Amino acid sequence: MKKTWFQHSECTTEQADDLQQQYRARGVTVERSLNPDFITWTISVRLPESVKPPRVDRRWQSRVWG
Repeated sequence: MKKTWFQHSECTTEQADDLQQQYRARGVTVERSLNPDFITWTISVRLPESVKPPRVDRRWQSRVWG
């Protein structure tokens, strides 16, 4: 399966710590870098990419709408 980088930008230190912890618990590759403003962080995560688009949630569709 193909994997691509996804970025969470403008994260505070607490948000960055939480994101890193959650992704590492799932076994995902995580990189953390400090932004040029020296205050916020960017978290880069290597996530799997799917060929198929996500399925539509059927509970929001009415049979009347077809």
